[in-house]
Amino acid sequence: MMNIGRLDRKIVIENQTFSNNSIGEYTSSWSVFHTTFASIKKGGGNEKVEADQITATNKVRFKIRFFDGITEAMRVVYNGAYYDIIEIQELDREGLFLTAIKKL
Repeated sequence: MMNIGRLDRKIVIENQTFSNNSIGEYTSSWSVFHTTFASIKKGGGNEKVEADQITATNKVRFKIRFFDGITEAMRVVYNGAYYDIIEIQELDREGLFLTAIKKL
């Protein structure tokens, strides 16, 4: 059973949308899909070399109440930082674990 009292951090889940601007260029933007409260568990990070540059990432696990329609193509905004969702684990329709990474 989920203890909703521990869901004490406000997060925003955003969905990417694509459109054409007035001169026909293909553009993307992010819009709010769902705002909710979560508990947060930091999972550590790592560094690797990408395109001859060192890239660092932090992994975070957000636990939220169940909400249908969240996908790995979305991102989480927490404390002004953007986290790309890489895994969604369902907890018997009671809640969700969203594993996400933030590139530094």
